[in-house]
Amino acid sequence: MQLSQLISGTRPRTLALGVAPVWIGAAGAWALMRGRAHTLPQCAWAAGGAHCASSPARMTTLMLLCLGVAVFLQIATNFANDYSDGIRGTDAHRAAVAVANRVEYVTRATGPGEVEREETLDYEELHAPTRLVASGVPPRAVLTAAVVNAALACACGLAAVVITGYWWLLAVGALCVLAGWFYVGGAHPYGYRGWGEVAAFVFFGPVATLGTTITMAGTVDWPTACASVVIGLVALAVLSVNNLRDIRSDAQAGKRTWAVRLGARATTVCIIVVIALVMLAVLAAGVYVGVHGSALAHLTAGWGFCAVLGMVCVLLTGYFTCFEVAHGEYMRAMWSLALIALWFALAFTGFAMVL
Repeated sequence: MQLSQLISGTRPRTLALGVAPVWIGAAGAWALMRGRAHTLPQCAWAAGGAHCASSPARMTTLMLLCLGVAVFLQIATNFANDYSDGIRGTDAHRAAVAVANRVEYVTRATGPGEVEREETLDYEELHAPTRLVASGVPPRAVLTAAVVNAALACACGLAAVVITGYWWLLAVGALCVLAGWFYVGGAHPYGYRGWGEVAAFVFFGPVATLGTTITMAGTVDWPTACASVVIGLVALAVLSVNNLRDIRSDAQAGKRTWAVRLGARATTVCIIVVIALVMLAVLAAGVYVGVHGSALAHLTAGWGFCAVLGMVCVLLTGYFTCFEVAHGEYMRAMWSLALIALWFALAFTGFAMVL
């Protein structure tokens, strides 16, 4: 496997979905740490359980380990999906040669009216990133890449468990690994039965966000819990747009995603509603902070700038993303949603330091 193929297989444009929940969870943990060091857990690995909960070095280390778990596990899942869909033939249309041939055919067939609309849909589907196994990369090489990244994620998770002493997190980590594999892997992948969107919401939302906060601070608060739901909705929207783009090929392969079950029109409406909910949540957070005047005393210029900039960018990007989804510009919409995830994380960081 060439380096360019390896990088492409990680699907770098989607990695913001792994970074954002950890960012949000870490911001929530840092906010909890302020003035509460005596209530936070001890270092499990230090001799005698030395108090180091408020140590910036410890918090930073745990944050980076959580980031490693999220990103490496997401990359492992991407490679595992490429492997499983590739050997099933689901991604046959995503081979580089197949894409080139289909685009040439559709271009010759272009005409007015409905034909033009059909070409637009094909263009979005066929210009999705090519898949490795479908493009001729040996399946074993792709599977090896998945295993290596999963091992790196497990190593980061084990290190975090050793530091914190939260051994129950091993069960959460094992569940995440299994969810990543059985999304499209195994004899009965749940992604083929319409549960992929639910998994995206759960694991890229509450699990990743609250898992980070608990690992770093030993507890969670309601603002972080609410933010975990919002970022989960963003992840759900990304996967829904992806499945809307692939609706025809998924239907032919027997992959019963929400888009296949609901149809293109209903799925489009649902995605726009989800994006609107994210925008509404950001507005509500801004109003809440504004109403609680006593909290504004803690609002420094830096955190205030983060909150306002993130909020404005979420609203503007969300507005244009709704039009991108409605007009069938699915690749651009997914990129915009990834940006929304990062902008929301920035906004929450500012809000968390105020509440």
